[in-house]
Amino acid sequence: MKYWVIILIAFPLLAAADVSTKEISRDRVLSEGPEWQQNYDNFKPDPGKIEALKEKTGTGLSIDIYLGFWCPDSRKSVPPFLRIIESAGSAVPVRYISVARKPVKQIRYFVDAVQVERVPTFIFYREDKEIGRIVEHPQAGLIEDTMAILSK
Repeated sequence: MKYWVIILIAFPLLAAADVSTKEISRDRVLSEGPEWQQNYDNFKPDPGKIEALKEKTGTGLSIDIYLGFWCPDSRKSVPPFLRIIESAGSAVPVRYISVARKPVKQIRYFVDAVQVERVPTFIFYREDKEIGRIVEHPQAGLIEDTMAILSK
């Protein structure tokens, strides 16, 4: 009987717990393994789209990227996104936050404070206010989704 009480008390606490996170550098992202660097090197953004993106960047923009080194979607999307931001040539501050796997399925968010449920998640801020996010899979494409967010 005691064990059921412990489980019933602990279960909601597990579901609300943050997963381990660590802020990392751009270089750390690309050095995680050959596939990360290859996906960066092999992505060639359309110059016309990059020019259009530059026009939408504006001021006060910052981006947080939540990623998992264990996550195939992060390996696929984060390196090209880095190439896009760097090709745009702006000094947009980008924070890279590595998240561990969820230890149990009952945990909903990797990070409760910003409700990151899936990775990668790209959160765009203008003057410290969230203006949009790309979650796991871009809908139209990384550049297109970024431009749509920056057009708001």
